Amino acid sequence: MERDILVKPPQIMGSSPKILKVFREIKKTALKNSALLISGESGTYKELIAKAIHYNSQRKNSPFVVVDLSSAPRGLTGSEIFGHENSAEEDSNKGKIGKMDEAEGGTIFLNDIAETDMSFQEKLSNFLKKEKSGLNEKDRHHDIRIICSTTNNLKDCAANGQFQEGLYSILSAVHIKVPPLRERKEDILQLGRYFLQESVRKFETGQKEFSRDARDFLVKHDWPGNIRELESTIRKAVIVSNGPVIGKKDLLVDDVGSYSIKDFLEEKLRKYLKEMTKLGNCHLYETVMSEVEKSLITIVLKETGGNQLKASKTLGINRNTLRAKIKGYKVRI
Repeated sequence: MERDILVKPPQIMGSSPKILKVFREIKKTALKNSALLISGESGTYKELIAKAIHYNSQRKNSPFVVVDLSSAPRGLTGSEIFGHENSAEEDSNKGKIGKMDEAEGGTIFLNDIAETDMSFQEKLSNFLKKEKSGLNEKDRHHDIRIICSTTNNLKDCAANGQFQEGLYSILSAVHIKVPPLRERKEDILQLGRYFLQESVRKFETGQKEFSRDARDFLVKHDWPGNIRELESTIRKAVIVSNGPVIGKKDLLVDDVGSYSIKDFLEEKLRKYLKEMTKLGNCHLYETVMSEVEKSLITIVLKETGGNQLKASKTLGINRNTLRAKIKGYKVRI
């Protein structure tokens, strides 16, 4: 059944009964156009489920628009999604285009729908009702599919008056529940090996593998942050580990107080510094700091896809300063 899905992000791979059920639901719901809800704990990559649905549907060649509702100011959410009409004084060409218009013909993914206020929820509910009847509030039909996600129990939220009942009724008609990683432990090593190979390729560390105690830890750990935590843990372990084998200690670098940046630098530079300190005037400070800075800039640029504006914000430095350092260090983007 898993193989029948044409597009399946590897971050949701697995063969456990619970994830296979999700794959079956992806295949089934991809053939529909109705609004649907994807629920699951934080870090279960609900957005990737939505993408799999979109790219296995007839809408795959049309836009897939993502809106993170948890980061949008509540008062502006409706305007961002639906746009707004001009007042009589405004030029007719200056109306704000909403995300719904951007997603025309495709799919819009509304992440964290429970984080919106009742006003927006009611507006979305009315929009979906009018879409179903063939007319929206502007008296024209939108060819668009709406997928929402939540980490909350919307049934309880609706019962407690914390979520609009009409919207919950519409969304819950088609509902995919993504299991937490602790309930699909048979998938952990497969996911872990995928993240390991991706990190090895990205950071160019040379081939690495998990030791037996590392594999035991991966399977036995509860992973409260789910797949996102697993991915982050393995990525860091690849960076800090010495040699071709990743041990349990390398996976524990995020334990509170167990591994600081100072510890990381000491471990990585120990052999190098031992040789350098035998020399006389070797400009140790300048050499080490420039190499660390060059490596940091290179890694951040890779993470941001070469976007210098994002990289400068992440690094906390001026964009012109970043450009100068890229040129000075001859960093390849």
